[in-house]
Order: sequence, then structure tokens, then C-alpha cells
Amino acid sequence: MKKDKKLSTLNMAVQNLKAKKLRTGFMMFFVILMSATVFFSTVLMSNLKRGIKNTTERAGADMIVIPNKGTEDIRDSLFAGTPCSVFFDKSWEKEVAKVKGVERVSAQIYAGTLSASCCDLPVQMIVFNPETDFVVQPWLKDQDAVKLKKGEILVGNRVQAEPGEKLRLYATEFDVARKLERTGMGYDISVFMTFDTFCKLKDSETARANLPMDDIENKISMLMVDTDNNLEGIDFFNLKKDIENAGTSGEEIYIGTADELLSGISEQVKNLSGYGNILIYISLISTCLALISIFVLTINERRYEFGVLYALGARKKQMRNIILSEALIISGIGGVVGTLLTYSLITVFKDVISIRLNIPFLDVGFANTMPIALLCIAIALITGIVAAICSSYQISKGEVYRLLRENE
Repeated sequence: MKKDKKLSTLNMAVQNLKAKKLRTGFMMFFVILMSATVFFSTVLMSNLKRGIKNTTERAGADMIVIPNKGTEDIRDSLFAGTPCSVFFDKSWEKEVAKVKGVERVSAQIYAGTLSASCCDLPVQMIVFNPETDFVVQPWLKDQDAVKLKKGEILVGNRVQAEPGEKLRLYATEFDVARKLERTGMGYDISVFMTFDTFCKLKDSETARANLPMDDIENKISMLMVDTDNNLEGIDFFNLKKDIENAGTSGEEIYIGTADELLSGISEQVKNLSGYGNILIYISLISTCLALISIFVLTINERRYEFGVLYALGARKKQMRNIILSEALIISGIGGVVGTLLTYSLITVFKDVISIRLNIPFLDVGFANTMPIALLCIAIALITGIVAAICSSYQISKGEVYRLLRENE
């Protein structure tokens, strides 16, 4: 008997929603919009934070040395693969290697390509020395299996070029030898080559017009530094001072960890996350208020309906259960539809979103998105319950029964 009552309550709620399709659709639209906003914002913030974590953990060096003037450019390239061209004197490499506490040093050049006919795509070129490198080659599956010849390049996981194909940069063709594993940072949309291969660009008029190719042998963009783990209690503050005083070129340099280099982006993400949370709260409040308002307003036109049910022996609790069932159906379906629809759109357009918003990698895998999806659906259901409780308050006062008597 108890089972039939529940079924009867649910059936009445469904029939009520079907009878007022426009009202039902209007309320469900608010829930879908709220769920979509919460899901999209949360997924973006989660991926931004994960991108910063990946970059700081996977940069592969204890310290990074770059010219002061190129700090922001290098930071954006490491995090999001934004093409940049930064240069300073190569003499720093030998001088830094002599500093006590430094175990190994590997130099790199960061040179950006152009969004023009001379290049197949605007991309970050990262020039490295395979003999000293300890940050790029670990991202290859078989590190010993690849010996880059002059003219061969490696490409990031998301670069639209496959091994065996050619990539045209600054009107010069390069052979794609291998693809790196996915890193979750700017490396995924960068290309990598040796210093010998990079020197091929000396024959390109476009490259010479945009890069210091004539003196490129004396230029670098970054030094990746590993400290000596055998030395106990290394004072990084003093080590930075020693590195800064090691150079003889007189250039101002930045010395710091990957975490320190990305602190600016981390702060921006925190601010953006704060704005995103405000947007989520506004969406939640507006949706909840909209549902409450619509439910409360519809109670006025349904007083006679509830009065008839009272006359037939229904109790106030049953009336509240009908309203609660309606709210749960609307919020449940709206939450699921909003979440699934947004997930589908993000999955289809993840590359476009990633590029437009400078997110190094937009991970929409099941393991990462399922908890967020369940959270959004739960929020939608809670919102529906709150709306139902507020809107059923009038029934608890017994006004419906009195209005039925007045209509008689």
C-alpha cells in the first residue's frame, strides 16, 4: 500500500508537469543553464590549476635562468606554448656551470614562428643540446632510439604533424622524427630541434629578418640548472646570488624555480577562480530564486487543485511530496541534460577552447570530469529541493483548503 502511494504521488507530479509544458520547460531551462555554467567553469578552473601543477612539476630543472626582459614571454611559453623569441649571451652557460652547487646545465633557445605563409603554423621552436639535455628527451618513449639528424625535429603531442611528415618553418622544411608524450604544458604545442638543425634557418631570409641568425651561435634563451644533490643544505638564496654574479656580459637575468616563474600565472588563476566562483554563486542564487518564484506563483493558480485533493482525503504531507517530486524531476533532468550537453560541447571543441583560453591541456577524461558532473547534478537537485520547500510553505498554512471552501 505504501508503495502504491509513492507511485501515485510520482505519477501525479509527472502528469502535472506534462499538463504545463511551457512552465516546466521554462523552469528546466534555468536548471540546465545553471548546471552548464557550474560544470564549464569548474572544468576550466580544474584544468588551469592542473596545468600550473604540471608545468612546475615537469619543468625538469631545479632552477631556471633567463633574461629579465624575457621572463613573461618564457613563462607564457612554458605554461601555454605561446610563441616567443628571447635571447641573451651564451657565455652565461659556461659561467653558471662553474658555480659551486650546480651539477649540470643545459641551454635552450626559444624562437617563435610567424602566422604567415612562410610557416605551416605559429609554434614555439625550442632548440636544445641532446648531449646536455635532461628536460626534453625524457618525454620520448624510447630515449635511446632517437638520434636526431640535421634537419630532423621532434614535435609536441598536440602539434598537427606526424612522424615521417614535413613541417615548414620560416620557408624551411624540417622532417618530423618523433612525437613527445603528452606533458600537459606548453611543450605539447611546441617543436624541438638541435642547434645544428636550427642553424639551417640562416639560409632563410624571413628567419634572418625576424631572428638574430647572424650571431645565433652566441645566443641562448634559457638555462635549465640542476643542483648537486650530494651537497647537503644547499642555500638557494646564496646559490642564486652566486649564479647572478657569475656572468660577465652585464645582462640582467632572472633566476628562480619553475614554481616562482609561474607565480604570476598562478595568481592570475586564483583571481580568475575567484571570479569563476562568483559567477557560479550568481548562477546558483538566480536559478534557485527563479525556481522558487515560479513554484510559488503557480501555487496560486493550483490552490483549487490542492483543495480538491484535500477534499478527497489527501494530507498536507502528500501535497508537499507532489511539489517535491515535481522539483526533483525538473532539477534532476535539467542537471543531467545541462551537464551532459556541456560535456559534449567541451569534448568536441576542446582544442578550440584550449587555444582561445591559453589552457595547455584540456583534460575531459572520465576520471577527471565524473566527480564534477556528479557535483553539478547534486547542486541542481539541492536547488530543486530548496525551491520545493519554500514554495510548499503556503500549503502548510492550510490556505488552499479555505480557498476551496470559498469557491463553493
